[in-house]
Amino acid sequence: MQTTLKAKRFTFAQIVKLSPVFASKLLFWKTFKHSLNLDNPQTFSEKLMWLKLFEDVEFKVRFTDKVKMREYMIALGYSHLLVPIIGIFEEIEDIIFEQLPRKFVMKCTHGSGFTIVCENKRELDYQKTRLQLAEMMATNYALINAEPHYLKIKPRIIIEKYIEPSRSDISNAYKIHCFHGEPKIIELALKRNTRNEQSVMLTPDWEDTGYIEKKLPYEISESKPKQLEDLLAIAKKLSKPFTYVRVDLNIVDEKIYFNKLSFTPDACLNIDIHEQANRELGQWLELNIGKRKQPISIARSKS
Repeated sequence: MQTTLKAKRFTFAQIVKLSPVFASKLLFWKTFKHSLNLDNPQTFSEKLMWLKLFEDVEFKVRFTDKVKMREYMIALGYSHLLVPIIGIFEEIEDIIFEQLPRKFVMKCTHGSGFTIVCENKRELDYQKTRLQLAEMMATNYALINAEPHYLKIKPRIIIEKYIEPSRSDISNAYKIHCFHGEPKIIELALKRNTRNEQSVMLTPDWEDTGYIEKKLPYEISESKPKQLEDLLAIAKKLSKPFTYVRVDLNIVDEKIYFNKLSFTPDACLNIDIHEQANRELGQWLELNIGKRKQPISIARSKS
C-alpha cells in the first residue's frame, strides 16, 4: 500500500513539473467532479486556482517562507506577535537536541504541515525525529498539490518556543480570509485536534454565515474573543498587498500570536463549504484575467 502511494505521488509530481495547470485540473476534477474553469472562473475555489497559477509567484515566496515572513512582521511593527525563536538551522546535524528546552516546536520553512511538536523532550526519540525532519526537508512541497509559490523557498528548520496555555481550553486559532485587503470571513475551528474537529465561518461581526453546515453543537456568542477588533485590524494590515490571503492568528491566554499567511488554503480544494457559498465567496475576488501571463513553470525543480 505504501509503495503504491509513493508511486502515485511520484507520477503526479512528474505531471506537475510538465504542467501545473493540467495537474491542478486533475486535482479539481477528483475533488469536485466537474471541470476547472480557468478562462472565466466564478467560484472561490476556481478563482484561488487561477491566482495560484497565474499571479506573481516571486512576490508570494517572501510571505510564505516562515523565516522571511518574520521580517515582514517586524517591518510592520508586529514583532510582539511572533513566537520567540530558539534557532534556525539549514542542516539537521547542526541541531543539538540536548541543548533544547523541554518543550519546543520544530517547523520546516518550505511547506505546510511540516511541524513537530515536542511537549516533553524526555519522551522524544531523537533518531526518529531526525528521520522525520530529513523526509520533510527532502520533500518539494510545490509538487504535492501543484502550488508553485512553494518552489523557491529554501528548506530550513525553525525551532520555536512552545506556547502553552495555562488552561487547555483557552487556545484558539482564527483563520481570517481577506479579499483585496479586507477581512471578510473568520474561520474558527471547533473542538480542535480531535476526530470531531470542524470549522465554522463567521462574519467580521461574529455572525454565522451558514457557509459550512454545522454538525456539532455550537454557541457563537460564547466563542467571541475580546480581541476581535485587534484580530481584524492585524489581518487588514497584513493582507493589504494581496488579492487574497488567509491570515492565521492564535490567541493563547488572551495574547495574540501570528501563525502564517496562506495563499492557497486547503490547496484551493475546500470541500466543507457548500456550492452556493463557494459562489458567494468567489464574488469578492476580482481577477485581472485580461492581463493573464503564462502560468508559472515548475519544470526547474530537481525533486
